[in-house]
Amino acid sequence: MPHKNARFKQALDGHHQWPCPYVFKFIVPNESLEALLALFPGEEVTTRPSKSGKYISATLESHMCSSKAVMDVYEKVSVIPGIMAL
Repeated sequence: MPHKNARFKQALDGHHQWPCPYVFKFIVPNESLEALLALFPGEEVTTRPSKSGKYISATLESHMCSSKAVMDVYEKVSVIPGIMAL
């Protein structure tokens, strides 16, 4: 595991008692929203368009069992062009 990922895992483990709810926030270009939603079938994703309408913020709260599970989600969404994780 690269150093940056190890630090992120340590930070997650230091701030969360697993299992617990975890809030993911993403910003995606309008045309990438369907790709993001397809990765979370059956999950409730709250969306809000940007003022310009070019981007959409998406928030998802999911029950996570470990820091590795959280990191797996970020890895899964990283294939979406233009996505930003907050």
